Amino acid sequence: MEELEIGAYLINEDLFMLFKKQLKKDFETSGVEAGFASNLLPEWPLLKEVIGRALKPLSKNNSLLTSLLYRIDISEMEIKNYQDHHSGELFEDLMAELIIKRILQKVVLKKKFSVQ
Repeated sequence: MEELEIGAYLINEDLFMLFKKQLKKDFETSGVEAGFASNLLPEWPLLKEVIGRALKPLSKNNSLLTSLLYRIDISEMEIKNYQDHHSGELFEDLMAELIIKRILQKVVLKKKFSVQ
């Protein structure tokens, strides 16, 4: 899922509401506070920044971060591959990108298959 494609999904109001709901659910189910999710705006750079900020405290709590990534369904291999291709970025920014992409993917697939 590329940035342009992500932007197209984010401007769809229904998908973005489902995205925020799923993001909040995944964070809170993992024991991570997600009050920020309610006030998100559908803008890629802003989303990445806000979610990256929410992840910063988790760098000191590896078990919470692991739980969150497991809940969202992001594997260690995906993280390693992403880091290899984006070596100049901060870890929190990379994780924010992966989280946004995976949650959008989950929401789009759920919506697609629940309509049929």
